[in-house]
Amino acid sequence: MSDSRLQDVKRTILENIEALVSVADHQRDKLARKGLMAQAAALNNLGERIALHHLPDAFVRSVINDVRLDTLIILSDLKVSCTFRKQELAAPSEKLRAEAHQRRVLLDADRQATTSEGGILHNQLFPQIASDLGVLVNVENALRQCTL
Repeated sequence: MSDSRLQDVKRTILENIEALVSVADHQRDKLARKGLMAQAAALNNLGERIALHHLPDAFVRSVINDVRLDTLIILSDLKVSCTFRKQELAAPSEKLRAEAHQRRVLLDADRQATTSEGGILHNQLFPQIASDLGVLVNVENALRQCTL
């Protein structure tokens, strides 16, 4: 495996992890952020491990593919979370929005998405979620094409 190809793949994955960290921050998903940072650290430490242990190409490809797949798993969790939040915000009635709000409060007070009565205007939150979903789709496509 060429060293330049390895660096290109690592750079692509790290750039996409940065985009996902941004989405995780918008969604207040600390667990996803922590997982993404761990994946970035694994990639960043790979160069040292290769130099220190003279790792075979197959092992290096395996580590990079594992990081890519773990990142895709975290991405899918973020995508599901964003999709549910978007659907709840787009609920057609105030009653459904109130029920969705109660579910969010019960599930995770730190990550709740509030309506205008709770402090964050519905009109401000909805575009952010739609934008985050767009980022997730772009990152997913880039990671699926990024193989060794």
